[in-house]
Amino acid sequence: MDEALKFYVAELGAEVLSENRAGDQLLTATFSIGGQVLVGMNYPGTPGFNDAISLSLSVDGQAEIDKYWGAITRDGQEMPCGWCKDAFGVTWQIVPADLHSYIGNPDPEKSAYAYQAMMKMKKIVIADFTKD
Repeated sequence: MDEALKFYVAELGAEVLSENRAGDQLLTATFSIGGQVLVGMNYPGTPGFNDAISLSLSVDGQAEIDKYWGAITRDGQEMPCGWCKDAFGVTWQIVPADLHSYIGNPDPEKSAYAYQAMMKMKKIVIADFTKD
């Protein structure tokens, strides 16, 4: 968990709020990324990560999508529709905060276009949600 926490601080800009240690072993850490508070646990014998849960980062604009996506997938894995997995097995969704304005557009044609575009993406590309 120490390695993951160091990665989240260095690459995702996490702010460590508290740590709980038993000697040198980090048991839990509370940290925030993009204003979202998260708690990581490192208890022996607990189940590993799976895709039944993911962490979602709603970010402002393409530059932030690119930043977080690049950091997470560098040693991780790209997945469809803005999902990716980091080197520690944690699944993330990196999406623009205004995603709903595209896929939930009241104009059914615009909404369908944006949804179909998203279904073809791995990393979200905001410019591809609208026709030129």
